[in-house]
Amino acid sequence: MRATRDATLAQQAYLRLKERIVSLALPPGSTIHEAELQQEFGVGRTPLRDALQRLAHDGMLRIYPRRAIVVAKLGLSEIRELFEVRLALEPAAAALAAERMTKPDHEALRALRVELRDSRTRPDATQFLRADQVFHRAVADFAQNALLAEYMDHVQTLNLWMWNTYFETHGVRRHDLFAHEPIVEALLNGDAAGDAIPKILEAVREDTRPTVDDAEDVQDVGDPVSPPLEFDEVSRWN
Repeated sequence: MRATRDATLAQQAYLRLKERIVSLALPPGSTIHEAELQQEFGVGRTPLRDALQRLAHDGMLRIYPRRAIVVAKLGLSEIRELFEVRLALEPAAAALAAERMTKPDHEALRALRVELRDSRTRPDATQFLRADQVFHRAVADFAQNALLAEYMDHVQTLNLWMWNTYFETHGVRRHDLFAHEPIVEALLNGDAAGDAIPKILEAVREDTRPTVDDAEDVQDVGDPVSPPLEFDEVSRWN
């Protein structure tokens, strides 16, 4: 019973911290203070450390022995890896979705098409990114593959984190708000292999350009990627 409760508390802490990192409430480079989070979340050391370990494994935290825990930075290598994975997963999800979408799925996608179009009518990153996230997760659900949906969920979380960081630094430029409508139309027509996949590949490459170019310009590759460190290696946290 105690183990189950700790696992639930760890999951809750994990989700709350992940949302703060992705939304930039905890910006890249900020320090995580374990004692403060224990008090705020009302959790013990073990579930909180489990949550922090998961976030380190996800690449969202860096744990430095005898020094600190800090929010990671997405540098050039991480951005390139993210888009390489998107190029592999998103066409696969679209192809399965086109084959397996039900009538209610088509209706939901038509409604989402309106939201996607409206999100591009004004430079509002929050509205646009929300619609973008809903779209990609919907396509993953339409594919009816639980494992693929799980991978897509993680990739889209990292993608949202990256774009929040980009827009926070550069502001919103209308040409950064790429159009989803051609992909939506191809899915509704059931023509993923013939039409949607090329459009997805094109969209992902266009999506990559501003963030990769910016990372190259500033020559900031972030913290070096390393495997997560076990908590028993850390003798001082705060």
